[in-house]
Amino acid sequence: MDEQKKKVKLYSLSTCPTCREVQKFLDGHNVKYELIDVDLLDSGEQWVTSKELKKYNPAVTYPTLILEEVILGLDEEAIKKALGLA
Repeated sequence: MDEQKKKVKLYSLSTCPTCREVQKFLDGHNVKYELIDVDLLDSGEQWVTSKELKKYNPAVTYPTLILEEVILGLDEEAIKKALGLA
């Protein structure tokens, strides 16, 4: 991907293996993204971030990848499609 036009945000937990797999996938495709390891935030930031995440993913599960759409978990095909990599 020469120039990434889509803003990508990954809500993650530092202890989550699936979250790390999504990071590896994005890194492997040279995708720029904002990583938010929610468990490493202080309690006030965790509360605000969880409330924000709930707008996209009411169950507040991890990983949650926000592009123009919401992708839950490690769905490589959906991620490729959303980023125009497929």
